[in-house]
Amino acid sequence: MIAENDLKGNISSQLPKISIITPSYNQGEFIEETILSVIDQDYPNIEYIIIDGGSTDNSIDIIRKYEDKISYWVSEPDKGQTHAINKGLSKATGDIIAYLNSDDIYLPGTFGVIADYFNNNPIVDMIFGDIIHIDKMSNQIEKVVREPIILDDLYGCCFYIPQPTVFLRKEIVEKIGNFDEILNLGMDLDYWIRLSFVGIIDYIPKTLACARIYPEAKSSALSINYLDEHLKILNKNKCSLINSDKDDYFINNAYSSVYFNGGGVYLINGYFISGFKQILHSFKYSKSKPINLGIKYIKRLFFKYSKIF
Repeated sequence: MIAENDLKGNISSQLPKISIITPSYNQGEFIEETILSVIDQDYPNIEYIIIDGGSTDNSIDIIRKYEDKISYWVSEPDKGQTHAINKGLSKATGDIIAYLNSDDIYLPGTFGVIADYFNNNPIVDMIFGDIIHIDKMSNQIEKVVREPIILDDLYGCCFYIPQPTVFLRKEIVEKIGNFDEILNLGMDLDYWIRLSFVGIIDYIPKTLACARIYPEAKSSALSINYLDEHLKILNKNKCSLINSDKDDYFINNAYSSVYFNGGGVYLINGYFISGFKQILHSFKYSKSKPINLGIKYIKRLFFKYSKIF
């Protein structure tokens, strides 16, 4: 008779190992919920890696509380979130790799869905899905339903891929390499763009994770810096875009998108003069792209607020 533990071991060995990396620094308010969303998955083959940047709050006490379920963790000064992710990548041995920030959470059953999809779609290198935005108290703000990737919008830095829903095949991570540590906000977008030149990205119409949206979050607090980062990303990938047979019209549309959306972020944050300057600058690259983006933006606002009223 096979012992129950032996049977579990055999099942685990047949399933792809999923490696999750959590970069963290002074996120004691949220990290326990993040950890539980990983270790409580009904999936037996998980490698969980936490890279803490030397937290001075209660983060380390919380990590130690669950360290028997954590494959590897360290707490030491680092060069920031991107560096921490790369440190985690160097430790990851899974067939499927992802990173989850220490204020975001996975939904129950996500890992089983991911494993099945990769097993059934061997040519796919990266997948993403739908996401729920939550507040500091984990209350739902909104559910964001995505769509199959539109590469033109991705290269224009205006296609939203919810990072917590992204999972990568090990082979493509080995091919692409590390995240660019020069980038502080758009390192994930840069990675998806680099991957798109050599791999296949697919969308799963399932809600996989929750992203926490609150004023102190880096993506919110530093949002006006996205324009500079998106320009860096577009500039560094311009040669690859040209080599992928994208013509000047396509590349000009990409720059127009970056300036238009960057200007919109300025406007939202109250920098009206800078915002209008960037939007006007977007017309130097394309006469039609800013108009099309503006129409889409108005439609999204109308749809959003029509549901309220």
